[in-house]
Amino acid sequence: MLHPVTPEISNLEQIAKDQWHSLAAASNDRHHAWHTPTLANVGEGIAQLRTVVLRSADPATRILSCHTDSRSPKVIQLAEDSKFSWHFYDRDAKIQLRAYGNAWTHQGDALARQRWQDGAWRSAQCYRTPLAPGQSCMEADLDINAPVDPVTGEEHFVVLACEIDQFDWLFLRVEGHRRARFLWEAGRWQGDWIAP
Repeated sequence: MLHPVTPEISNLEQIAKDQWHSLAAASNDRHHAWHTPTLANVGEGIAQLRTVVLRSADPATRILSCHTDSRSPKVIQLAEDSKFSWHFYDRDAKIQLRAYGNAWTHQGDALARQRWQDGAWRSAQCYRTPLAPGQSCMEADLDINAPVDPVTGEEHFVVLACEIDQFDWLFLRVEGHRRARFLWEAGRWQGDWIAP
């Protein structure tokens, strides 16, 4: 896998562009360090963290997306608070990116149907279980060989989309870490250097 070259740490505008370039690449490359980020929100009064697969990253709309089950706690919690955070770390490039924004879901609409047809159906078994993610159950309920209806699954499939309006970039280096915060304002990314 090719990693980005050492970032031009004096140019905030270029740093912002580079991060979106890396995110877009990560959504299409399962070997990219950012392909499986941590997605976080607050639910039941505590931080809720989970690893997801980055399915898309669009610099023009500032939208990141992943796939999930409509019955999962994060979808239920989203109804109460739409704020979600994403954490990406590339050990080789020594870059950490934290992105923040408001999320919503696509279920049964054109985007969800297209994603399902484009390949999400390969994970259909995950969406076919009669149990909601995180639901209490007996060990017998977890029988992976139990028969399931092969045409089900899509009804629980959801695209979780998140419009990013802030991100925090950290470049780890022996000579001294560099960190910048970016806010989406007046139609562009406005960056400021902050202490690492």
